[in-house]
Amino acid sequence: MDHLKATNDAGGHAAGDRMLVQVVQALTGALRAVDLVIRYGGDEFVCVLPGIDMADADRRLADVMAPLAAAREPASVTVGVAELQAGDSSKGVVARADAALYRKRQQHRRA
Repeated sequence: MDHLKATNDAGGHAAGDRMLVQVVQALTGALRAVDLVIRYGGDEFVCVLPGIDMADADRRLADVMAPLAAAREPASVTVGVAELQAGDSSKGVVARADAALYRKRQQHRRA
């Protein structure tokens, strides 16, 4: 999630909680019933999308942005995607997704 701390600071934890709910609803609305959405940390989620390729995962996760932007209290997310590879641990694939997320955030800052 983008700007959760700023939302909490400006509007209190109730505002941050509303933002969390919005993001979860957008994620579950854009993903399939078989996909998992797990809150991984304060403002981070891990989504497990079995049986699809990276391009489809990117498309599905991009579909999260429209409802967030159109919400009464707009929100946004930055997404890092990684594919599970043979011999991967959950820690390894999450680390690659996290690295992809930080690369995207750096690109947004430069733009």
